[in-house]
Amino acid sequence: MRRPTLEGLPEAPLPPGLDIREVRPEDHRAIWEADNEAFRDHWGHREQTEEDFRGLFATPDLDTGLWSVAWEGDQVVGSVQTVIWRSENEVLGVRRGWLEHISVRRPWRRRGVARAIIVDALRRLKAAGFAEAMLGVDSENPTGALQLYRALRFEVKDRGATYRKAWEPGGRLV
Repeated sequence: MRRPTLEGLPEAPLPPGLDIREVRPEDHRAIWEADNEAFRDHWGHREQTEEDFRGLFATPDLDTGLWSVAWEGDQVVGSVQTVIWRSENEVLGVRRGWLEHISVRRPWRRRGVARAIIVDALRRLKAAGFAEAMLGVDSENPTGALQLYRALRFEVKDRGATYRKAWEPGGRLV
């Protein structure tokens, strides 16, 4: 989905008791673990490994200053891990940021956290000079993500289909 402009962002306060903090290196593990936990009930989830952790934080262009992470005390509540694909932007002639891994842990869902951290991530993109935002979504996501993104003025840009076949143990097609 695409939000063609970063203008006109709505107010989206966090619930009381939560705050958004800058990402520090000592927070990387907690953010990564919370994101992995939040996605466990997502279609196609694969449990993340230590190699995945090291790979993420070794990415050369990683800018965690664009990430929006909500906390309650020392607990990560949810995060938006914004990514800038510089080569894509150059080829397409755009100033676009991707909202990746938008996640809220189960105990904090349905309280406005996702809306607040998405709007915060969009504000960060705008302040950094970007003009639009993209994200991918499973249209059958059980958390209502698609409706939230539409309410935040994201528009469907492309559609894709994923097909799956059931397999029995031993590799036989059902």
